[in-house]
Amino acid sequence: MRTLKFALLATVAVAGITSAASAADLIVDPGPSPPVVDNFVSGFSWEGPYAGLWVSGQSDAVFGLGADLGVNVLLNDNIIAGVEGNVGWLAQGDTLPDSLQGQVNGKLGFVTGNLAFYGLAGAGYNDATLGYTPVGVGAEVGLTDSLSVKGEYQYQVDWDNTAENAQTGKVGLNWHF
Repeated sequence: MRTLKFALLATVAVAGITSAASAADLIVDPGPSPPVVDNFVSGFSWEGPYAGLWVSGQSDAVFGLGADLGVNVLLNDNIIAGVEGNVGWLAQGDTLPDSLQGQVNGKLGFVTGNLAFYGLAGAGYNDATLGYTPVGVGAEVGLTDSLSVKGEYQYQVDWDNTAENAQTGKVGLNWHF
């Protein structure tokens, strides 16, 4: 009889443990999961200071290297204005000795997202040809939140000798702070 009581008690204990485990594994449908909202907005901003490096090619087989420093201001969501100064070294080939050049430009243009298109005009000085006025257009593309690549075309009008007018193409990288 004692064995029968022990077997009955073991059966009741197993049944109790099994039903408790089943209750813990109750399946409940949670419904559809909420949609994932991506609140990421590109961190690239055209507004503020920047510095960069560039290479240029100029009429009469002139090659140049230089650096620029500037600042941009957004006048509204799509209109940009800025000022840029740059210095460069020009390898002027056989016609003139190598020279240093510096110029300051005002810029006015249009931006959309990470693209900027602008016109520029300013004043420059080259120690081989003296003063000139650069007039041109450019485009810039933001690659990351702080790095952009630019391309520019300039026509440089020499102040004292129109034979020294020059066409310049420039490609560079700018780091926006």
